[in-house]
Amino acid sequence: LKFWLGAPPLCAVSCMAELRATRPPAVRPGRCLGRGSLNCCLWGCLLVLLQRACLPLTWLQPGGLALHRPGGLRRGWRSSTALAAAEGTIREEKGSWPALYKWAEDTGMDMTDIAIEVAPVDLAPGELGLLAKAPIAAGDVLAWAPSSLLLTKGKAVAAFGDAVSELPDRIALALLLIHEQYVKDTSLWSIYLSMLPSFAGDVSGPSFLWTEEEWEWLEGSDCRGASEAMRTTVLNEYEALAPQVTEALAEAFPPRVLTVERYLWAQAVVASRAYGDDEEGQNLAIAPLVDFLNHRAGALQLTRFSNGIVAHAHQSYSAGDQVFVSYGGKNNAQLLSQYGFIDEGNQNEAVYLRMGSHLKLAAPQLEAKRRLLEELLGDYRDPGDAILRVAIKPREWQAELIPVARILALSDEDTMPESVRDLRAPQPSRHEAAAWDLLAEAMELRSEEYPTPLEETKRLIEGELSERQLLAVRLRQSEQELLQLARSYVIGQRDIALENPAELD
Repeated sequence: LKFWLGAPPLCAVSCMAELRATRPPAVRPGRCLGRGSLNCCLWGCLLVLLQRACLPLTWLQPGGLALHRPGGLRRGWRSSTALAAAEGTIREEKGSWPALYKWAEDTGMDMTDIAIEVAPVDLAPGELGLLAKAPIAAGDVLAWAPSSLLLTKGKAVAAFGDAVSELPDRIALALLLIHEQYVKDTSLWSIYLSMLPSFAGDVSGPSFLWTEEEWEWLEGSDCRGASEAMRTTVLNEYEALAPQVTEALAEAFPPRVLTVERYLWAQAVVASRAYGDDEEGQNLAIAPLVDFLNHRAGALQLTRFSNGIVAHAHQSYSAGDQVFVSYGGKNNAQLLSQYGFIDEGNQNEAVYLRMGSHLKLAAPQLEAKRRLLEELLGDYRDPGDAILRVAIKPREWQAELIPVARILALSDEDTMPESVRDLRAPQPSRHEAAAWDLLAEAMELRSEEYPTPLEETKRLIEGELSERQLLAVRLRQSEQELLQLARSYVIGQRDIALENPAELD
């Protein structure tokens, strides 16, 4: 697990005094940020689940939390009731933007060139986004958050000391969110926190928050197994973490504060709103205001400068348009499990075929096939249970999947290649057609894992469904359409191999 950093102590209260009226950078160079990357242990559960691997809590240090009790921690919980009751007021009001704007200005943030506002959008019920208040040109700053307003592991270390210094960023951020909710009225981020979703009916939320009955609607999609594994990981993490935190930081986290419900909420906020410097989630941060930007493929990702995180426009916008950033090239199962939405027409859509389930490594010439697969797949994937990606554009998967199929299709009649390099080019017609046949069969087996055929899945959308049920069915439809498209292409290539044997030979 590599999702994580530390920072020198800095009292959370002193952040207010240290805020400076800095302006967002007008230039573009900087580090592009990916929102909530999937290469960490938790958000990588999708691929891990596909490989049927375990999910060890590697981020918990064997020695547990250091027993450090810093002074100056603030007390008082606005309400002992669920977070939904404590957080929904401002978010649900039509006039929420003036409160957030005033908060940003009061903290010293320069809002002079910010031509956006937070408002409800038609992405999904309850969702907020950023709308242009005036024309915006490509390259203009959409929104920014100075370093002093970022929620980071450094801020958690400032508040809690060495007790959290060895924890991953993701966990430290979750604890910081829970504590700032606990001290709500005196928190630097009080107005911002009041605009966050509760995931208790206001928005659908990441699918790892869903119920088992709602997960049933994900049947067939890898999103179901990933969601179950992610929730199990968070719950196991909570059981191991909570006793240590409440002992080491009793003043900051009384037992009634660090509840499993609040920990799930905080992890959902981190999953759906935090940004990392790279695909491994280095320097994780939540950027208030910036994190209200919704996703659109093709938009620009965020950029981190020395004085904050900035979003730039990838195109021109008219007043009233919703403005966007990109969360990175994620398929819909990733978007739903981590953020709670899907992107219809997602050009990054992908499904996975599994060795052993959809593609079989079998005789004849079993050992020679295994040797070739090991050469092709590298040191980190076992040919017996490797997962193989199928994307919308064949050129994105052919370079790996076609050689795999050619290896598996080798028979006693074929000359065994010395290297997988010999299988990169089209093979003799009988062998080539057999390889494409294997792929078509694998995609058919994968399609049969869904509870309904594609046409029936489409009809389900026309019925009375809850928001989460509708998201699940739309995800199934998107994946099933991809498999249908890919299988049609594969069958076409097989037919070409059969019709033009001389040309291939």
